Amino acid sequence: MKSASRKKKIRVTKTHYMDENIIHSANTIAKIVEPKKGRHIAVAGDINTIVASKKDTAGTYSFIEAKVFPGGGPAPHIQTREHEGFYVVKGQITFKVDKQRIEAKPGTFVNVPPHVLHSFKNETNEVAELIIILSPPGLEQLFVEVGLEVSDINIKPPPFTYEQKQKLPSIASKYGMEIRPD
Repeated sequence: MKSASRKKKIRVTKTHYMDENIIHSANTIAKIVEPKKGRHIAVAGDINTIVASKKDTAGTYSFIEAKVFPGGGPAPHIQTREHEGFYVVKGQITFKVDKQRIEAKPGTFVNVPPHVLHSFKNETNEVAELIIILSPPGLEQLFVEVGLEVSDINIKPPPFTYEQKQKLPSIASKYGMEIRPD
């Protein structure tokens, strides 16, 4: 007789099987994340939900859903390692990419290569939502180190504390990021 606590495995292909929400193969594990799940980190007036991290993608990319509240968005910065792709899902975001101002509405994609000064801000009164892809991954750990983990993604996060502002430059440099003044 089989134990009731034993997880049922479902064969997907000859070399893949699925148990719960994870598809396994010989070399990788496919991660399935349901809506509004993931690790929710409040940082810079946003809530960044880390859907897939470096660990989840075998070091190829990270995938983040960002909820950007009115007035939210990061300070101008340069990343020295990552390509960063932004896709606006909901609302409007104003990007500044190397002196160019972009009013991005839903469906707009902005790709920022390494060494390009950029920032974004929600200048409206409505919450905006973005998908952010980082390649190579790893920068999502900066959010974890400097931000605050939250459980409710519908509550506007508090502004950075004095302590967070003080530790941001050293943490940013650890990840190859340079923060620039507005």
